[in-house]
This record gives sequence, structure tokens and C-alpha cells, in this order.
Amino acid sequence: MSQEDPYAGLPLPEEEPPMVEDDQAPEEQGPGTGDPGEDLGGSAPAGVSPDGELTPEVLLLEHDQQIRQLQTDVGQLIGAVADLLKSPPKEKPAPWNWKHLNGPAAAKLLTELRGWVDWYNDRYGVAVDSRIPGCWYRHGPVVEELTAVWIAWRAAYYGHQSPNDAPAYWHERILWPTIKRLKDSTWAFKNCVSEHQDPRPQRTPSTDDGFVDFVTAIEKKQEAA
Repeated sequence: MSQEDPYAGLPLPEEEPPMVEDDQAPEEQGPGTGDPGEDLGGSAPAGVSPDGELTPEVLLLEHDQQIRQLQTDVGQLIGAVADLLKSPPKEKPAPWNWKHLNGPAAAKLLTELRGWVDWYNDRYGVAVDSRIPGCWYRHGPVVEELTAVWIAWRAAYYGHQSPNDAPAYWHERILWPTIKRLKDSTWAFKNCVSEHQDPRPQRTPSTDDGFVDFVTAIEKKQEAA
């Protein structure tokens, strides 16, 4: 007696397609499915080599543009710094402003100025009319004048990489007119021939006692108007 098949009459599953091994790629591929680096017959964009790299010409052009931009940026920074040096904040006096210097700060600046005056005399003081007398530091107005000449000299001879006419301007318009003025003026060196002579008159107040009353009268006049 034969046994009946219990699975008889059940639908069979659909046959699955055979699995493809990893090393077996389809022979035909649709458009756009090939190797990205495969030449599909089109030409590479301008400035790009067939292997996808930028050409040397394009790289040089980009580098040149970057260098030009850096030069522009540096030039703007230099201009900004120069403006700050020429026009420091109004609330902060310049470090060579004698009106606001005293004690160690004044002594430091005067010592630096002395170094420049000694250099000047060694370089330019070849004659009596060009030499700064040794008592220069005893004359307040002379110290102010020489400080201005020294600062202008620093501006003309430092911080420049390209030739300019600043040194010539300093000699013609600043140095020699100042030296002549110091030599010819009684408030400076005119009387200091063999030794120091104090050019100041007898010490008197710079402003007499009538100043307060004078200002008060002006204020009252403005109030009445």
C-alpha cells in the first residue's frame, strides 16, 4: 500500500535567479553606470587634464590671483597702520609730547634724543654753523625743535622698502631750516658762543593776575547777550 505525498497539490515557489559572483560583472551596462574615470567619448572641461587634474596654466593663474589679493590686503593694512601712526587717538598723547611727560618717561625720551643729537653732530656737525652746541638740553624750546626734527627723521628713514623722496624732503624742508633757526635765534643758541647762556628773561608768571577777571568779564558779557 503506497503512502500519499503530504505536499502534493501545494504550489511550488518561483525559481530564483542564479547568484552572480563578485568577480562576474555583467557584460553590458546601461548609460551612466560605467567607471567614472572611463572615457565616454567626451572631451575634458577647459583647464582640466584628461585625468581630472587642473592644468599647470590654471594653477599658475589661481596662484597669481591669490598673490594679488594678498598684496592688496597687505597694502590696506600698511595704510591703516600708517594712518594710526600719523593720527594717534586724540585722547592719548604721542610718546614724544613733552607737555605730558615727566619723571622717568621724560628722562627716557631725553636720553634717546641725546643719542640722536650725538649721532647728528658726528655726522653733520663738521662746521660751527651746522653743529648743535653741547648745552642744547638746557633750552626748552630747542629740545622741542630737535624732538620734532628727530621724529621727522625717523619717519623718513624707517619703515620704507621702496625708494622715495622723504629723506630729501627732510634735509631741505626740516633739518637745515631748523638748524639755521636755532643758530640765529636768541631764544636758542645765538648767545651760546663759548658757554651756555640762559636766554630766558627774569622769571615772571606766564600769565598775570588779571587773567581771571578778564575771563569772568567775557562770561558775563555772553550771559547778558
